[in-house]
Amino acid sequence: MQGRFHMDDFSVYRPELTVPMADIISNAVQCGYPLEHDEAYYRERGFETVAVERRLSMEEMAERALEPVAERCRREGIEIGEIWFAHTSQVAWHECNLFKTMLLRWGWEQVPLYPVEEHSCSTFHWFLRMAAYPLARDPDKAVLFVTADLGIHPFYYINEFILSGDSASACLFRWEYGDHQTLAVKYKTAGKVYDNDPSRLRQFHATFYMSIRKMMLETLHEAGFTFSDIRLVVCGNTNRQVWETVASSLRVSPDMFYYATMHEVGHITNTDIPYNIWRALADGALLPGDYYLTVTIGTAGTLGCALHRYVPMNRPGIPAKEEGEL
Repeated sequence: MQGRFHMDDFSVYRPELTVPMADIISNAVQCGYPLEHDEAYYRERGFETVAVERRLSMEEMAERALEPVAERCRREGIEIGEIWFAHTSQVAWHECNLFKTMLLRWGWEQVPLYPVEEHSCSTFHWFLRMAAYPLARDPDKAVLFVTADLGIHPFYYINEFILSGDSASACLFRWEYGDHQTLAVKYKTAGKVYDNDPSRLRQFHATFYMSIRKMMLETLHEAGFTFSDIRLVVCGNTNRQVWETVASSLRVSPDMFYYATMHEVGHITNTDIPYNIWRALADGALLPGDYYLTVTIGTAGTLGCALHRYVPMNRPGIPAKEEGEL
């Protein structure tokens, strides 16, 4: 089942604190991280500072992101049919009932809650694939997708490929209403990564660019589109070299690939896409009527791509304000 549903609202919580790359590397090394690369390596890949939360718990971060969307649902009488929660960071035992206070606060005790937990950094597109089913089954009810990621150890913020940051987000999806219409969704997993065979892993890392290229072209083709029909490719904050390589393989300008928040916050896992959409709207990079792609890459060879159209409704408050800004 494909898309043609809408993202009606979204909100992002991004910590005010941004930590310089040098401090992220130093903290990890002091804790025993076997660092293979220096600052120049990560800077070449588009990283400068990382968003780090020092005050709030993961539950509080999720609530900050959810609050403006939930209050709007309460104010306008939007009924929630399901809530999906995703994170990639570890959850301690005392956070098992992460959503309890939020469900009570907004009267959602009876709403089904599905924790995706450690799926991958392509969970945004996995969710888009799944969301079409409950929305088509009960088009009068909305579906909430909530994410939160909070590092609990210096190792969380760095690996040999990326620098990661803390964040939370909430996206409201509806069948017929919303500013961001989803027209087609693709999601796949490269099974060869799971067997942990070194040669197969090397093969994957050498060729996954072509898998991204193929998925993007298939997504466009399914809707009868070409790259000349879209304005932007809104990406996950994975790695600048990845997107430049993909752009080269597609023979399109690398400027079409939009990841404007990467240098500021790092890879903020499941919040990359909504935060970059918010920034694209704020910067005027995405205009009413524009078609655009979203693309993510996750661990274990997960890839996601979707085609959207920005069709703003005449209603105040969209996009939802980012916490701490605007």
